[in-house]
Amino acid sequence: MNINGEEILDRYRKGIEEVHEALPEAVSEYNRFTGKAFESGEIERSQKHLTALAIAVSDGDESSIAYHMDQCVGHDCSDQQIHETMMVAAAYGGGAAMSHGVTMGLEMLKQFRER
Repeated sequence: MNINGEEILDRYRKGIEEVHEALPEAVSEYNRFTGKAFESGEIERSQKHLTALAIAVSDGDESSIAYHMDQCVGHDCSDQQIHETMMVAAAYGGGAAMSHGVTMGLEMLKQFRER
């Protein structure tokens, strides 16, 4: 499987920019809301991104897997934490989530670690 995590992130960012041009207030409010949701509080930011990664893997959402995998790597989540997170997604989402984790998830993890 040939997955390019950087390309997926780039497409996502360009899409957000394009929609921002058409609906700047809506995108700004969305970004403000999600920024607040992912701030550290009782739950650390890294744990929040691990949670979101599990949801993205369970949903098979390629863009969200890329985004949250990038954030997990950037917030110094260990490979073990990421692997365990993907297994929680598989426990919840079954075979499809396992497939997303061991294909998209692992490939993106390797790519982002190699930067």
